[in-house]
Amino acid sequence: MQCYYVVIHGRLEWSAAAPPNNDEGDTWQPLGFYCHRFVLASSISSAQDTAFRRVRDNLERQTGWLNSNQVKLELNAEQVTPAPFFRLLKPDNRGHIFYDND
Repeated sequence: MQCYYVVIHGRLEWSAAAPPNNDEGDTWQPLGFYCHRFVLASSISSAQDTAFRRVRDNLERQTGWLNSNQVKLELNAEQVTPAPFFRLLKPDNRGHIFYDND
């Protein structure tokens, strides 16, 4: 088992149904996001799968977009590199850096 650092790009494709609202009640539909995860895995492909699952679960918990079928999510691993094991001891950074333009 190895610790891996996975940088993830998430692409969001919105349905024509009800868009999400921000705090001011305005429509907000980001095109995508970037985030990273440190995961324990036996291979690079397993690290990607684990990181993707954790990102999907966290995004759904924070926004509710996926289960309500408001958006289709496509995840790509931009970078997967071995990392020191001590990175697994720190709490996950569960944030996402959203962007509106390509």
